[in-house]
Amino acid sequence: MLCLLAQVLSAQTADCAGTYSRHILTVDMDILDYQITLKNDGTFTFSYYSKLKKRIPVEEQKVGQGTWVLEKNVITFTNATSPSDTSQNLMDFSETKARWIAPSPRNTSTTVKPQQLMFLSSKVNWLPRLLLEKT
Repeated sequence: MLCLLAQVLSAQTADCAGTYSRHILTVDMDILDYQITLKNDGTFTFSYYSKLKKRIPVEEQKVGQGTWVLEKNVITFTNATSPSDTSQNLMDFSETKARWIAPSPRNTSTTVKPQQLMFLSSKVNWLPRLLLEKT
């Protein structure tokens, strides 16, 4: 019974592993890029890039990395480094959760929907409600 449960959990983890991203280009030519890679070994890397003409600094890059665990379609993230790290480019992923959204296997539609990640909660104030698609 334990072997079967381990196989189901590892298969689900492998299903959601991959790269999820979103690229936004506004009419004012502002750029927002988000990308997260969930690796099969339970680690992740996140990158954020923005180029907003009406903000100082105009360009900004932030990164995050650590581990992730999937439980009932909710991914919980933890930091690879201490949250006390004062690097301005390092994002704090402690207390971050995201929902993994996969197409239903019962769906018989010809329309193929990509897998998605919807961030639910985070210490990073702009991260909740961010939706990324698997690429």
